Amino acid sequence: MTKRVTEEYLKTIPLFSDLSQEELAELIKIVSLRKYPKGAILYYEKEKHNEIYYLKEGLIKIYKVDRFDNEVFMYNLFSDTLISEITDFDRIGCFANAEFAIDSDVLVIDFEHFQQMYMNSPNLMLKLLKEFAKKSKMMQCIINREIVFDGTAKVAFMLINDLRSFNQLKKQEIAYMLNIQPETLSRILKKLTRSGMIDTVDGETVLKDEATLREIFE
Repeated sequence: MTKRVTEEYLKTIPLFSDLSQEELAELIKIVSLRKYPKGAILYYEKEKHNEIYYLKEGLIKIYKVDRFDNEVFMYNLFSDTLISEITDFDRIGCFANAEFAIDSDVLVIDFEHFQQMYMNSPNLMLKLLKEFAKKSKMMQCIINREIVFDGTAKVAFMLINDLRSFNQLKKQEIAYMLNIQPETLSRILKKLTRSGMIDTVDGETVLKDEATLREIFE
């Protein structure tokens, strides 16, 4: 389902919060809100698009597929995050597959007109640069997770940096994300609980000793 949005709605989005009234009036002409169900695919790797996607509410799994058709998890995208990869500021690239992990709301923006806007708006360009920096940090996390960290460090890192996801997802899904076995995840969580670093309250994991937990991967 797709619907138009209001200027007031756009003001609630961090990427557009500093735009002038005139810029918002232009933006509203090229933006719509689209709802996606859990499990839907937003795009596949190497697809070409003339639209930019921004996750307003929800959760998206970004993954690739190896030559044996196995999924290789990369990272999650959360609410109020730019989904699309804009390369050289003038092209949209799809370097992986994007699948919705929960029901989500996505802003769909006409790229050609949006490009004209951010090229003439220092505020909007600065916000886009900050979004690109977030993507760069995600890639650094992937390198650490897959090359440097052992199983315990992977779990500790996720607990510190992504506790919301940890409590939203099933343990099997978390194990998949961290590229460890579900049994290994269970053993690590029991060890961290016995050590007093985490606990379970009303079915959710809470951090009890964040400093010691952080020492595991820093």
